[in-house]
Amino acid sequence: MSEKAPLIHIGLTVTNIDRFVDFYGKYFGFELKMRGVFPEEFIGGTPELYKLKAGSYSDFAFLNSPNGIALELFQFNELLPAEEAVWNKPGYHHLCLRVGNVPELYKEMAADGVEFYFAPKPMGDSGAFWVFFKDPDGNMIELQDTKG
Repeated sequence: MSEKAPLIHIGLTVTNIDRFVDFYGKYFGFELKMRGVFPEEFIGGTPELYKLKAGSYSDFAFLNSPNGIALELFQFNELLPAEEAVWNKPGYHHLCLRVGNVPELYKEMAADGVEFYFAPKPMGDSGAFWVFFKDPDGNMIELQDTKG
């Protein structure tokens, strides 16, 4: 018998933790719950997991969403260049957040310079909308109305 397992957190490597704390707090109500450092002894203690060179370390932070699912952020001392998500390539490519009013939030975020892939689109005849944008590091994020 398989055990039911609720989602606890999603890990995301970022270029600047402070920028992510501000961004996800401002637009989506995420709250900083913990911040610290994974020292080189911790990272080096499991080389089969991290696969990083000696001396690597990472700042980290946990941001809790309003429903309790956390974003675990990592800011490593050495970063590789980001790659754009590819839809038909196996692996993670986007997160989806439910918000009260997609068109209203779209206007606010676009006025602040956030890059969107397209303007909000209706979700059938439900009166709800959806849209995709890029977060501060270019990660693909979807927004859906609470009506959807």
